[in-house]
Amino acid sequence: MSFLDFSKKTFFLLYISVVPVFFSCTQKSSFALDIPDFYPSEVMESSSAGVRYFSFTADQKGAIQNFFEANDDAALLIQISPVKVRTSESDTQGLLSYGFFYDSQSKAEEVNSVPVVTDYLQKYNGTSFALSFCFEKTGKIPQGFFIKSASKVKVENAQIMRAVIGHDFSGSVPVFAFAPNGGVNNGTDDFRGASLAFNSINSREGLMPKITVKFRETTGSQKLAFGGEVLYIRRNELPVEIPTAALKSPFSVVTYPDEEQYPVSVLLSASDKNLLTFAQGRKNVLVPIKVDPGLIMKWSRNTWRGNDYELFIWDRFPGVLFFDISTYAVQDDFFRRIAFFVEKAGYRGRLLSDAELKGKHGYNAHDYKADDLARFYEKARVENFPLNEKELLLKEILAYNGVLQIAPGGEVLPGSGAVISISQESPDYLRTTFIAHEGWHGIFFIDEEFRNTVASIYYTIDPQTIAYLRRYFQVTPSLNYDIRDDYLLKNEFMAYMLQRPVSATAPYFVDMAKREHSQQLAKQEADYIIATGGSGFEGAARLLDEYVSDRWNLNAGRVWLITR
Repeated sequence: MSFLDFSKKTFFLLYISVVPVFFSCTQKSSFALDIPDFYPSEVMESSSAGVRYFSFTADQKGAIQNFFEANDDAALLIQISPVKVRTSESDTQGLLSYGFFYDSQSKAEEVNSVPVVTDYLQKYNGTSFALSFCFEKTGKIPQGFFIKSASKVKVENAQIMRAVIGHDFSGSVPVFAFAPNGGVNNGTDDFRGASLAFNSINSREGLMPKITVKFRETTGSQKLAFGGEVLYIRRNELPVEIPTAALKSPFSVVTYPDEEQYPVSVLLSASDKNLLTFAQGRKNVLVPIKVDPGLIMKWSRNTWRGNDYELFIWDRFPGVLFFDISTYAVQDDFFRRIAFFVEKAGYRGRLLSDAELKGKHGYNAHDYKADDLARFYEKARVENFPLNEKELLLKEILAYNGVLQIAPGGEVLPGSGAVISISQESPDYLRTTFIAHEGWHGIFFIDEEFRNTVASIYYTIDPQTIAYLRRYFQVTPSLNYDIRDDYLLKNEFMAYMLQRPVSATAPYFVDMAKREHSQQLAKQEADYIIATGGSGFEGAARLLDEYVSDRWNLNAGRVWLITR
């Protein structure tokens, strides 16, 4: 059952969740432990001076301890129903405080010294609400909890759950969740105390948490601000995950510049433990972080899990892996031999030795589909070709994530998906273009309808415009594409049409046509582009832009939904 499906029992229940809670999830995300005599027959509480104390039984404390050790975090959520709120000129008549006590002998003194969650009952008009309070990551388990209120309230239900901070209005009962330092429920989400419950840095032992956002509307853009850093999130039908490692000041108060677009849910929670899976006992990560590409561009290297690369997977397009790599040299170690094997004219299908590769340029960014990667690694296996350390690591990563499949006999077979790569050595303006360019390739690799649409638009372009494009791909030294490969040609045509905004496409090709290598090696074709102002390219870009906008809410020059 979902934790929002509260029991209507009148006595105190403590549900123990043994799996992560995803709010308002349709599948079961929590359930009660079947422990004999776990539920007391009546509320275990005492009260004095407007304070009600709820003590955990020995079995309950043991279960909480086990849960915390299994998950490295925990919180206690209670559902409260106001019974009678006293009316007074003073707001204190409706003031409620909720906290933990650790010493059963001096719990009355603790009420005034421990952190508490504070709320005001008047705003609920007698309806139920829920408050979640995280335990500290030290693992110290309280003896119980207390509620201080001058007005009469009813504790409907309580449960132990995974630690979260924020709010969730997607269920029948509004939920407000707090860090271990407590706080006041005043309509903001305060993450400043998150480091008391979660890791504040990425390390081999632990990861920074993530933020999951769900909006009320699925149209238009939404805005969230974390410590002054504003994120614009475009229409998305699914909840959006934002790793806090991507943000400059994640542990701050969250504000909403457009108050009318207040999200239905904003919850900070632990990252998946599997993200700390490493290759061959070294600090080489195998499991990608699910993310929108818009967060990769300014992702600080200081929060990488590995030393010389970080690994991501596209949250909207299954199987498309992103590598962000420290330098061009390291990126070459991963992908240069593959580039010549897959795409370079005169070298395709060959495994070049290190000596043959010396001094040759691959690409500043890369993209490869599962079929081509499988051919590369299978040929290396059959020929017993000596691959370098990074190429062997890449094979392990691709196999772990299903882009490659390794048969029982060792044969390398294609799986599903693709891999794309950029480098931190590229300046910001190029990283933006490269992520767009390579991102479109990733979608092209995995989506047949997109490939068919690209082909239909490709054949509408006038022959002289296409003639320049083919010649440009052929004579540009940094490209050297094999233009006999029809699949490659259409794939690159599409990416060049969509790598920049539509308005920038024609000027880009006119500029390319005026450059020395075009004038020397493709003058006739280049002069046509100059004379027509690149209008053929602009028309193709506009058609593709309309298609990707209608289908995915993407645009030429943008494969991401999150901008900052």
